[in-house]
Amino acid sequence: MLNDLVALSYADRRAFVNALRGLRRRPWRALIWVFWIAIVALFAWLRTAGPRPRHETPELWQIALQDLWVCGFVAAFGLVLALGGGRLAGFFTSRAEALLLVRAPLAPPLVAAYLQARAIATTLARTFARFAYVVLVAIPTHVTPLGLVREHALPAAATVAITSAILPRALARGAARAACAAGGLALVLAALLPLLRDALLSLPAVPALPSIAARLPNWHPGLVFDAVARGDLAPVGGVLLVALLCGAVFARAARDAYPELYAFSLAHLELRARTAARRTRGGDAPQAKRTRAVSGSSVLRGAAAFVWLDALTWSRRISPALSGLIAAVALAVGVGLGLFARGTDAEAATLTILTVLPNLLITLASTAGLRLAADLRRPLFWLGEVTLAERLAAWAYAPLWRDALFFGLAALGFGVLSGDAARALTLLVVALALVVLTRAAGVAVFALLPNALDQRGPAVFIRLALAYALVVPAAGGAVLAGFLARSLLAGAGAGLVLAVAEGSALIGFAAWRLAGRVDRLANA
Repeated sequence: MLNDLVALSYADRRAFVNALRGLRRRPWRALIWVFWIAIVALFAWLRTAGPRPRHETPELWQIALQDLWVCGFVAAFGLVLALGGGRLAGFFTSRAEALLLVRAPLAPPLVAAYLQARAIATTLARTFARFAYVVLVAIPTHVTPLGLVREHALPAAATVAITSAILPRALARGAARAACAAGGLALVLAALLPLLRDALLSLPAVPALPSIAARLPNWHPGLVFDAVARGDLAPVGGVLLVALLCGAVFARAARDAYPELYAFSLAHLELRARTAARRTRGGDAPQAKRTRAVSGSSVLRGAAAFVWLDALTWSRRISPALSGLIAAVALAVGVGLGLFARGTDAEAATLTILTVLPNLLITLASTAGLRLAADLRRPLFWLGEVTLAERLAAWAYAPLWRDALFFGLAALGFGVLSGDAARALTLLVVALALVVLTRAAGVAVFALLPNALDQRGPAVFIRLALAYALVVPAAGGAVLAGFLARSLLAGAGAGLVLAVAEGSALIGFAAWRLAGRVDRLANA
């Protein structure tokens, strides 16, 4: 059995060894990874260096934040059960690997167990590399080093459980599939109830809301973090048991389901190919179809074509129903913030939002993947007589129209409920300025670290640190302008101008860095 596992893992082991050799050939990349590990260790030390109250009751906002973590994991697990995701998961990395493993003279449960273990290990590694800083900072408790390890075993176990459920859910058929869908939907609804109660309790100035919250179940799943940190590992064991059961179900279902596994993998690979083809305006489609797709007076030229391409890609990949749902969520968020501002002091509410909004947007943008390398290798990127800096700027800011639309809906909801249109417009301008900064920071960091492996590790922290550093001069200029003009909107406008200036400088740096090096990105 050991020899069989060694044979199954040959390609993955060779890929890992080649990645390590790449680090050895480029010592500066190895130094960056050492720096990244040191930063993670520093964050862990800061989490355990403060006072450690043993019986102090957490504040409401701390409990709500921990509820958000736990309920988010439960909702993610429920969505996997309800919707599946076989096409998105991909059991095999290529057609060749699929044929090799399907035709291997090995027991099917052994192959299934290896596929499950590989999916779990890959997901855990990528999640830790991308979100290590967020997890270490965003769970607001002070614990001992051992308690910190126990505390973070819970998100790790939840990640394992969610990943383990993808494969068996994709193979479910008939009554099992209906049961998974019903159970997943029930989990999502159950996860939303504590979050709804926390949201209603955060608006005590609106008389009807606390009474509605009192009728909801008074339980906080986020308190499980405190229990785990104190040594109660039963929740972690329960989550791992769920993962083990999912793995056992998959191994049993995959015993005679090789055709389904192969079909799912081909669907996944074809989905990736179609996505790449859409980005290249048709990919390998016939020339006549490509001509019809790009001809016509409505097609933008030069760098502006990236905006048209982003809109076209969004319309083809995102259904109108999903677009409407996203718009409704943005409007609901604005309404909630408007209720919060109306129920409390307007100045204090604005200051709270201006404190939370930058942290949220910078964190989300820093941990998001950057797919510039693939686009740089496509002919579309180089069409038109414009400079590389203009191309990079157009690529980075092409989705800005979507951000402006969704942020605008949130600002509309905020303005209507709070009754302060000027503050709503101010928050909209601040959000757009942050998006401009984070996008430019992502392109600049990619120019420094174009390797895909680095983008999942050290580049995440560098993007995070760079984005926060860039906020300082823009925020300082905005505060000064707002003080001189005695207007929050004027200050936000000045901050947007400074953000555009900083973003332009970063885009120029990225163009200088990438000029003449694009052909070497594949070997970076």
